[in-house]
Amino acid sequence: MRVLVTGGSGRLGQAVVRELFTHGHQVSVLDIVKPRECLCPTYAVDLTKPHGLEAHFKSIDAVVHLARQRFPYTETGFNPETQVWDFLDRLGDAERFNLNVAMTSNVLAAAETAAVGKIVCGSSLAVYGFYYPRIMLRPDYLPIDEDHPLRPQNPYGLTNLVGERLCDAAAANGDIQVASLRFSGIYTEAHRGLILERKKSPLVRGTGALWTYIDARDAARACRLALEAKFSGHETFNICAPETFMEAQTSELVKKYLPEVKWTRPISGRESGYDVAKAKRMLGFQATLQLP
Repeated sequence: MRVLVTGGSGRLGQAVVRELFTHGHQVSVLDIVKPRECLCPTYAVDLTKPHGLEAHFKSIDAVVHLARQRFPYTETGFNPETQVWDFLDRLGDAERFNLNVAMTSNVLAAAETAAVGKIVCGSSLAVYGFYYPRIMLRPDYLPIDEDHPLRPQNPYGLTNLVGERLCDAAAANGDIQVASLRFSGIYTEAHRGLILERKKSPLVRGTGALWTYIDARDAARACRLALEAKFSGHETFNICAPETFMEAQTSELVKKYLPEVKWTRPISGRESGYDVAKAKRMLGFQATLQLP
């Protein structure tokens, strides 16, 4: 396939480019930042400006849309005393929200105009509302599957929710296959220390992530499999490792930190609190790489 990757210079983008390249796909990249490793043609393009995108979308079969501006509070905003996030730059967050939504809208519009058949959009488990809460929320049930209500309270989660709604509209308007991949925190070998820290302090980032993670190489493989799969319309998928990075069993962690939340089915061992069965069933994807 001829695949266009937006945000190909980012942590996940670089892994996706390598994954697609090594599996025989023809890849090009749109990113205002030049990647460290240039495996394919890369073009400096401002995705917030729709005019001028069309030329890059001609003669391609698929798009992996990963470009976005990061929200700084997702790294440093957690208040361990209140167990919620601080949002100190509201206007800055509003600007980042507007830019990210504009980029997704423009990419989808350009893909539709060029009759691109397949799109993969990066999303996040933050759409459920538990990652970066303004007020503490609890899941309706565990494990959280793709049918769980979506209640994001913060600009990052809302960006992903709006992006998914734009994907709904794109899929409804034409003969196109769209996959929104709801990633957990994406890690590389350089982040091993962060996971080890979180293993020692289960509440250092709160309970919203349910101690999940995904290796960037596994996340990249999920992107490729989502492109290669065949389904109709827009589908969402939880993408995380099938087990947490904690040593304790998940049932023990939930009993201690989320005692009021009920399970819809029995689980065993360190099984993730986010259900990954749909990705395995429809995409043939299951994460296999472990960082801890």
